[in-house]
Amino acid sequence: MIKPLVVAHRGFSGKFPENSRRAFVEAIAVVGCDGIETDVHLSKDGEPVIIHDGTLERTTNGKGPVNAMTFAELRSLDVGSWMSKEFAGEQIMHLNELLDLCIQHDKVLNIELKNYQTIYANLEKIVIDCVIAKKAEERVFLSSFNHISMEICKGINPNIKTGLLYMQPLIRAEKYATGHALHPAYALLGLEPDLIERAHKEGQAVHTWTVNGDEEMRFCISQGVDSIITNFPDRLVELLAE
Repeated sequence: MIKPLVVAHRGFSGKFPENSRRAFVEAIAVVGCDGIETDVHLSKDGEPVIIHDGTLERTTNGKGPVNAMTFAELRSLDVGSWMSKEFAGEQIMHLNELLDLCIQHDKVLNIELKNYQTIYANLEKIVIDCVIAKKAEERVFLSSFNHISMEICKGINPNIKTGLLYMQPLIRAEKYATGHALHPAYALLGLEPDLIERAHKEGQAVHTWTVNGDEEMRFCISQGVDSIITNFPDRLVELLAE
């Protein structure tokens, strides 16, 4: 049985404000955490910024769409206070800053391109240009629910790994995802017990999300997935050590 990568979903988001520097640093501090999962939108001036939602209200003290503000304006927002006053002052990060953090600490980085509710022109090229400039091609894998976007990424740079996110069953997913990894919601693994075996025969990795309960973690480990994306990397590390 392979040991799956432990990937912290939006950083250590079970205990710290999602997609904040604090959440990333705390995830990196977990011995045995292999990497970070994050989300990228574009600012009004075309900068790749780290935030999950296309709007600001849920996780910042701002309002409106992310792409209605410049990076400098987004930088002035607080992305920590919504969770606790303890985290006041956390700022939206630029993708380059997170790449630097992962390079410094030798962690993998799963970048989800959030280009299916808001369609961002050139998001794929902008993200890939950042990855190449940092010489991070080997530590990054891209993913999206927009599967056309992943095909675009392959066309730009076929050497950067890509994965197809999905949360509804796909017929013969391993055939559909030729050239890409599979990123299924973990519950889908129970519908097709042989999915991972089939994918591996096609040379595809399987990265599953978002796995937070002990029972669910044990199930995914037993299935032989390549990575488990979780809000609680510390607990997953403990279970893998058992």
